[in-house]
Amino acid sequence: MIEVEVKLPLFRRSHTEQQLISLGFSPGDLVRESDVYFNSDFHDFRQTDEALRIRTSENLTKRTAHSVITYKGKKLDSLTMTRKELETGLDDPGTGIDILKALGYNQLYPVRKLRQYYHLDRVTACVDQVEGLGSFLELEVLVPEEKDRPQAMEEIEKILHGIGSSLDETIRISYLSMLMKKDLRQAESPAKG
Repeated sequence: MIEVEVKLPLFRRSHTEQQLISLGFSPGDLVRESDVYFNSDFHDFRQTDEALRIRTSENLTKRTAHSVITYKGKKLDSLTMTRKELETGLDDPGTGIDILKALGYNQLYPVRKLRQYYHLDRVTACVDQVEGLGSFLELEVLVPEEKDRPQAMEEIEKILHGIGSSLDETIRISYLSMLMKKDLRQAESPAKG
């Protein structure tokens, strides 16, 4: 599958959620997600613009939980976060983490967020509150093939315009990268005291 996705920083989260509903989106589940990302000396995902993670999702609406391991390929264009995505269930995330560590992968920063899902046809909107970063909107459409990507982008752009935004306001940086840059800036700033 190819995940066609854009990410938009939010300054008025509740206003954006109201706009999504006015466009016809239906509220979905509220989910707490915890992502553990990996890297290695023999395959530097930061350099190749890929990602390897284990995600544990706690569905607060349905009171269920599950975990998956996900590989995300390189971004496929210069405007969006569109990538090839491979994902499968994981019965025991702790053992999954231990296996990857035993194979030489290093565990990176955890990314934790509270995610409210919204749905309209094949478009999923996620309003995220990311620990340490703030609020964001992700709009995504999963398509089976590369040839389906332009139509998915048209749908996403229409929604962006419907909430008073545009592709120019979206960002192409992952939550993990944002957290790493924030940590680096804090480490470089002079100590106060």
